[in-house]
Amino acid sequence: MRPTAILGSAGRDLMPRLTTSVLGSIALVLGLVACSPPTTETPPVDTAVNTDASAPPDRAADAVIPDGVIGTAELTSPSGDNTVSGTVVVTAEGGGFEVALKNFHSDVPGGVQLFFSPWSETTTCLADMHSFSFGNLSTDADQPGLSMGPMDFSGGDPSYYLTAVITANPSGTNDPDGCVLTPWAVGTITWDVPDTRPGLLAVDTGARFGAGGATATTDGAPSSYRAVAGDTLNDIADRFGITVDDLGFLNPLTSRQLQAGDELNLRVALRGGASVPPPSS
Repeated sequence: MRPTAILGSAGRDLMPRLTTSVLGSIALVLGLVACSPPTTETPPVDTAVNTDASAPPDRAADAVIPDGVIGTAELTSPSGDNTVSGTVVVTAEGGGFEVALKNFHSDVPGGVQLFFSPWSETTTCLADMHSFSFGNLSTDADQPGLSMGPMDFSGGDPSYYLTAVITANPSGTNDPDGCVLTPWAVGTITWDVPDTRPGLLAVDTGARFGAGGATATTDGAPSSYRAVAGDTLNDIADRFGITVDDLGFLNPLTSRQLQAGDELNLRVALRGGASVPPPSS
């Protein structure tokens, strides 16, 4: 089943602050990193592989999320007045991910929308950026069959989305927090999914042509990589002992070609909103 709405499309024509999240794994498989020439001279790059670095560990085969319910969220109104209520249920089925709203009720005037956000409930304006929109919803009925797309969506694992959010269609009134979309109800998504990429660990084997940028580390392990002019995704992946598809999995919110200075996340624990600034910052 095709998605009922493009990711983030509900707000794209409303205000420029809303940005669109797309299938990161597809966006990254664009080949060359589109980098404009740097304004300062690029330092020489050591083209030799660092033979002193540890070799990437052997990887177990990637796992596929089995059919069935994989995530739920109970919607509650931040004001506590039960203006909006219901249960969000995410199911893996038939090679794709489906979302349903059960026991759904809304007293919000006008239409409402369901978003998935990669940030926690306490994030200000958490529906304004990098959110998956399911479009307009009926306000007093169950909503079955809302599609997130095929199973290869974000590398087959949508669990980097942390929060379900109900927003009202923008009415032109000012949000008290300055948000484009006001959250009327939120719920933390509880996921029950296997480790779909067991053993995925980036190991820096040294700079080379096509991957000459700097690496940040945490506890001695690579955590992010900063792109430089001339980089290619194949060379970056090869430098860290992973695949280009792994890069897409680790960076599901990447929605454009990389530019010099952009960063790629290299840790599974920082996948999604943990590696991207929230909209309120």
